[in-house]
Amino acid sequence: MEKENQTQNLILLIGIFLTIYFVYELFILPSGLLRAQTNVTVTATVTTTVTCNPATTTTNFGTIDASAVYTSSPNVITTVSCNPAAGCNVTIRDQGSGTQPGLWNSTASYLIPSPNASFSATATLVAGTEGYGIQATTTSAGSGGTLSLNSRYVQTGNTVGGLTTTTIQLASSTEPVANREIVVTHKVAISGLTRAGNYQDIITYSCASNF
Repeated sequence: MEKENQTQNLILLIGIFLTIYFVYELFILPSGLLRAQTNVTVTATVTTTVTCNPATTTTNFGTIDASAVYTSSPNVITTVSCNPAAGCNVTIRDQGSGTQPGLWNSTASYLIPSPNASFSATATLVAGTEGYGIQATTTSAGSGGTLSLNSRYVQTGNTVGGLTTTTIQLASSTEPVANREIVVTHKVAISGLTRAGNYQDIITYSCASNF
């Protein structure tokens, strides 16, 4: 009998404890009398970055004549990275003679035009006829979005896209990219009447976000 009473008392105590606990949870804690709550806001800022870095700043045709179409060495590989949500674009601008695009001989004041004497959008170079221009491709390097090339410069063989003395788009992306590569090939042909001497051209690369 005594054990039964002890058991009943224990059950009663457990019942009282549980009742007090549920009352505490349901009525006392929600009232805010015994518990406070504070939110912590965590913030960060990611800096906008846009870069286009060429692996080299010089490329050379060497000594050329009217017997062939020449390709300069090395090709110019530009690595592009950007993190704006809308992506970025790469543009180029040719110095040429200052007024027309091409390879310029300042001593003789003579221009090998780009891509031909008519300054067309594209041209197929032929040995013995003056012309100069570029081709562009991309590689599988990098990550993120892809770079879309201006179709003017997506050429093969001896067909080239003409350069311009105003800014023209070379490539663009619609989302962030990391270490994507553009490979630019330079080609030239001259005639038997092309003035002797040293020729030079400067192509300026720029990149910007697509805001």
